[in-house]
Amino acid sequence: MQLLVITLDDCDEFLHTISVLKDHGMNGIVFQTTSLKHALLESRYEDAPIFGSLSKLLSNDLEASHTLFLLLKDEEVKDAIEVVRSIAHKLERKGVMFTLPVSFWEGIE
Repeated sequence: MQLLVITLDDCDEFLHTISVLKDHGMNGIVFQTTSLKHALLESRYEDAPIFGSLSKLLSNDLEASHTLFLLLKDEEVKDAIEVVRSIAHKLERKGVMFTLPVSFWEGIE
């Protein structure tokens, strides 16, 4: 099993990507996310201590990205990556995609 993590800055591409992945029978969990760099650059707090004001930074209206977590069988990973690449051309400018090995899982199949 592999955990495929996908973050895209372009909302339309992200929605298209999850739609096509769903059409291929893949399910996952979507989280609204903001990069640390963006959170700090867009912060209205000057010289905010990283830990003391983190809750204040996260409560601001920040530009959001979305991150998808997909738990996939090893043989499904290649297909999922091809779907993402076919939709999100030049991914290095729009987001990130990576896998992590999963040694244990339990729950909905």
